[in-house]
Amino acid sequence: MKRILCAAMMLILTGCATKQADPTDIVSTPAVTQTPEVAVMPAPEATKTPAVSEPEATETPTAESTSYTAIMLPMRDTYPPVMLAEDDLVSDGYYTMCRDGKWGLMESDGAVLLPCRADNPVRRCASSTLKWHYVVSASSEDWKTYNDTLAAANAGTLCSGEHDGLLLAWTYDIDSGKVCKSAGMMGDDEPLTDTDKIYGEYLPCQRCVWADGDGDPGYYETAEDGGYVFANADGELLNDTVYEDAGCFYDQNLAPVKLNGKWGYINLQGELVTATVYEPVYGNDYANNYALRYASPLLNGYAAVCRDGKWGVIDDSIKNEYIPCEYEYAAWNGHVLWLKQNGKWQSQRIPGVPKDWTDTKMNIWTYPKELKATDHYWRVTSDVGLNMRVGPGTNYNKWQLVPAHTCLQDLGHNEDNTWMLSKYAGWYGWVSMEYLEEVTQ
Repeated sequence: MKRILCAAMMLILTGCATKQADPTDIVSTPAVTQTPEVAVMPAPEATKTPAVSEPEATETPTAESTSYTAIMLPMRDTYPPVMLAEDDLVSDGYYTMCRDGKWGLMESDGAVLLPCRADNPVRRCASSTLKWHYVVSASSEDWKTYNDTLAAANAGTLCSGEHDGLLLAWTYDIDSGKVCKSAGMMGDDEPLTDTDKIYGEYLPCQRCVWADGDGDPGYYETAEDGGYVFANADGELLNDTVYEDAGCFYDQNLAPVKLNGKWGYINLQGELVTATVYEPVYGNDYANNYALRYASPLLNGYAAVCRDGKWGVIDDSIKNEYIPCEYEYAAWNGHVLWLKQNGKWQSQRIPGVPKDWTDTKMNIWTYPKELKATDHYWRVTSDVGLNMRVGPGTNYNKWQLVPAHTCLQDLGHNEDNTWMLSKYAGWYGWVSMEYLEEVTQ
């Protein structure tokens, strides 16, 4: 019986990589705070206190927010919910939260946008614009109030029910080594494009075989022994390991992988750098009674993890758990961390990470006049990354480091074509063209 592949491609955040005008514009990744050497492989040992030095700023939620029983990243509703590091959903800084079994929506800092009234977590619609699925029984007056609250916070609108269609999966043909995108028997194979490079050079591909359509068009179906491998557009494998499940690298140094029923993380060399001791922390396994399915990708160099029912945070230094797994819950959206201890939630900052999208978007509410989306992409060539700045010049403030090898979309140039406008992790900014190379077909 023909089966439909349902591992999904995600919406992407486009950004620009540029070459720098001078060496001083290349910076290395900011050092994280020093932490005790707690080995992660084998399983890390929890310590009495979080391995985090005094944060740059500590925020406490309102009295109302401390009563939440769960705080989670929202997920897209019609896609298998693999959270994207390069997704506006993450960089915009929202959480869905629960009180007394009912769910609502808040901003990273705890400001309530939608009250806890829904039976299920609030999800973002798969629409390219910011829309929320908030399933409640409400009057038209209440509905208008909810939309007005969202509009006042520049946080989108409630979804009226429209949805996007075909789900695509990255597939690896185990017979030919071909890598493509497929929707199983619902759609033919499609070649990879430049947009796929946003997810990383090596993609988590489902192992598939080509099936005869018996008079209908052929299609890809999951191989008998299934599994996932990391492969690039040319079909070259990152390593020889077949994983039970896997997530993307995006622009980060680590990617989550599942072996023997548990999750761990591999690096860009294909090496397992943590023990596979972590539990899934978000997403629904539709074939397993909607149980949690995925480990989190890294967001701005960090990921919330759960080990033996306790939560913490890992970072890309891979030397230890940045915050040991000893908390009741942890929620990390790439900007503001929420930790639950003794039934109470508290938010805190991780040094060197922007608070949320309002700290990093341009200090203007209109788009730059140079903004014009193109189908051209550029890759950062500097091994230490490239600064994104407020304006086209080294005299403008830095506000984001674009990692090495990141693929960014061309959104415009200054008059002498020395700086490019782009978007990275939800932020518009300028990068120098000196350390950029164009991505060709």
